[in-house]
Amino acid sequence: MRLFNEDHNKFRLRVKTFIEKEVNPYAEEWEKNRQIPRSFWKKMGEEGFLGFCYEKKYGGRGLDIAYSVILTEELIKSRCSGIGPVVATHNEMSSTYLSHFGTDKQKMKYLKPCTTGDAICAIAVTEPDAGSDVAAMNTTAVRDGDHYVINGQKIYITNGYYADIVITAAKTDTKIRPAFKGISMFIVEKGTEGLSASKLDKMGIPASDTAEVSYADCRVPAENLVGSEGNGFKYIMECFQRERLMVTLFSLASCEKIIQETIDFCRNHSLYGTPLISSQANKHKFVEMISEFEVLKTFTYDCVQEYLAGNDIIKGITIAKFRAGELVNRAARICMGLQGEHGYLRDNVAARACLDARPNIIAGGSTEIMKEILGKLLGF
Repeated sequence: MRLFNEDHNKFRLRVKTFIEKEVNPYAEEWEKNRQIPRSFWKKMGEEGFLGFCYEKKYGGRGLDIAYSVILTEELIKSRCSGIGPVVATHNEMSSTYLSHFGTDKQKMKYLKPCTTGDAICAIAVTEPDAGSDVAAMNTTAVRDGDHYVINGQKIYITNGYYADIVITAAKTDTKIRPAFKGISMFIVEKGTEGLSASKLDKMGIPASDTAEVSYADCRVPAENLVGSEGNGFKYIMECFQRERLMVTLFSLASCEKIIQETIDFCRNHSLYGTPLISSQANKHKFVEMISEFEVLKTFTYDCVQEYLAGNDIIKGITIAKFRAGELVNRAARICMGLQGEHGYLRDNVAARACLDARPNIIAGGSTEIMKEILGKLLGF
């Protein structure tokens, strides 16, 4: 069964055209300014590229996740390395909590602006002392009449600085055991008293907004509780599968771009009168990278189809996520070396990927955590 049909292919062409017009010409400026302008989000909304998987009632188009795959792949291949992560975080990793678990009132108020580009969404789970161990978070939300009072700190939050809506995980019960049963999710609006954010200075993907978010006696209306109290951990685990799928796509799209540009370089540059691509050692390196890439891409697309069918993809996407993340980082180093001095230039795709692709083995769960999860699934 093929993942993409003719409508999907037409959508891909639309996305490519949009990127050539609205992203690539401004990529250098955005990365220099370390910010993607609000005007871009509005253009994305006008094109129907935001929240298109959501119900039409809330501004979406009711499309399937294959469209998300296409958008993510093409944005990652653009000249702006930060554009893919920020859009995927908005579309696939944060506003999804509203779509899946929010009330009709919450969706009308908060989800609709996410589809027009009038609101940017972020998800705040990770803390300075609680990354992979979600249940160890210290942020609390204490009920006080018709409000919850949130106190705590989140870190490494994509879209956290410019977000209008921060879906926040906090403990509503610190005594219950096991600890994960005490976690709940909240909608925290920009401008809420006590909410603050500061940008983090990253090694790569400069245009993407990554922030530390603090909550100091933030009073959030009780009606901003997402789903039911105490079910936050369950919601996070459910949404993690989509998040890990997107991070896998980041890795594969970036890997494809790196390999193709390096092949082009090796075809057009020679050593002792012979094209670099003709060297047996170089050919074998490309064959190894391309073979692994093709296997992982096919495997990942199978996971997408399983996800579309409503099946459990935990085992499959855990494998794909860590293998693809490791592959893109390895391919970046190899391709950088194959291009010699040219590979060390700042604007070289492989050189930049050595920094930009590093988060792919961390975001959504590190390689080590993926192996731990897989070990448990295999009964070890």
